[in-house]
Amino acid sequence: MTLIAMTTLLAGLLILILSLPLIARKVPMNELYGIRIPAAFESEERWYAINAYGGRQLAVGAVVIMVAGASGFFLAPEHQDYYLPGSLVVTVLAVLIPALNTLRWSRRKP
Repeated sequence: MTLIAMTTLLAGLLILILSLPLIARKVPMNELYGIRIPAAFESEERWYAINAYGGRQLAVGAVVIMVAGASGFFLAPEHQDYYLPGSLVVTVLAVLIPALNTLRWSRRKP
């Protein structure tokens, strides 16, 4: 169980670290890194705005993932069978929801 908890915690930490340059608007328009939706490529202003918003959304999701990872270290033995599927669901939702929020936000903001 410790391996799963550590992996989940580190995945959340990695997502948080990767979101910080987006939030700080330090990532110029490129082909590899950032929120890569068509609206982001309309202008540099849109690129930075969408990536800053998406980075904030991902940072919140990353904290949720890290909490899920940390909780695995304190789980009672009778609940350990549910930890792996639960942490997978939390991780997927903590990435999917920010992605959908960012997409929706980019469509509302001209």
